[in-house]
Amino acid sequence: MKKPKDIVSKEHLCHGLETLADGMAPFIKKLLGNKGMAEIDLIANWKNIAGEEMAQYSLPQKIEFKQGCKNNGVLYLLVASGAYALEIQHKTSILLEKINTFFGYQAVAKIKIIQNDTFIHSSPQAEFDDKHEKKLVTKAEENYIQSVTENVQNPDLRARLKSLGESIFKNNK
Repeated sequence: MKKPKDIVSKEHLCHGLETLADGMAPFIKKLLGNKGMAEIDLIANWKNIAGEEMAQYSLPQKIEFKQGCKNNGVLYLLVASGAYALEIQHKTSILLEKINTFFGYQAVAKIKIIQNDTFIHSSPQAEFDDKHEKKLVTKAEENYIQSVTENVQNPDLRARLKSLGESIFKNNK
């Protein structure tokens, strides 16, 4: 049998293209500095780590490490309600194993559950409340986000990056 011929020659491959997640990493690193890259990786992959069902009612908030350490941290996990919190509490050991498998080392040793249903958008009222929520970022933070995103050409992407920046500042207070 003949070896199948390549349909696309190497000359026509699109070199230099990268995924959106790879392209956002420098933006997020610039926004957060060296702090927060583990959280970004965890948030970006939360659905794969926790599973689709658990990801619908939980969201990693931050990982807190002892000074100078990057292992045995405490994961602060936002959970929609008490019932879901109880379920996660029962699955803590499994979830810790999945998180540490993702990182490839003992990154998280403990999970602290924070009950907060504001991130679940299941009702029209919740969407209305989100559109009319108060801005919790300072003018300086808003100006910083503006300066970091001003060179983004795509208006939709720029708006989403601004929203991400505001969310990061709100959640780190």
